Amino acid sequence: MEEASRSQSVSNQTTGDRIPWGWVIGTAVGLDVALAISAFAWVAIYSYLIHPGEGAAYYQDYAKSASPVVSIVLGMPYWFFACRWVGPKAGTRAVAMCLWTWFILVLIELPLNFLDDLSAYNWLMVANSLATKLLGAYLGARAALKRVSRGIA
Repeated sequence: MEEASRSQSVSNQTTGDRIPWGWVIGTAVGLDVALAISAFAWVAIYSYLIHPGEGAAYYQDYAKSASPVVSIVLGMPYWFFACRWVGPKAGTRAVAMCLWTWFILVLIELPLNFLDDLSAYNWLMVANSLATKLLGAYLGARAALKRVSRGIA
């Protein structure tokens, strides 16, 4: 019996049914950076093409209000496609891997948000952003799991 479980764990390692923690952390950090770059790009487009001619303080205030919206709007598709792409690296544990990736993001985001003096509205935006990213991660992981089960990975 012990030898069967040992051979099963060896086969799980060879087929990729384990969580690659380097990919988990790299994906969480990479997606957070990609969303920050996207928010910066949106504010640049807004300030140069849509509403030019205001002072720097105006655009800083705009960035504070627009960045959470960009995070909500783009967070779900970014997380879906990223988890769909990296999920097969964990084999049948794709869902667990992607949920851990989201949890790492929470561990990064929440302390940073506690350092800032956020209003109730901003906390609602943070909660909404994290929820949509969680949904995107879960749906992407499920899509990755389907690819693994079909042998497409």
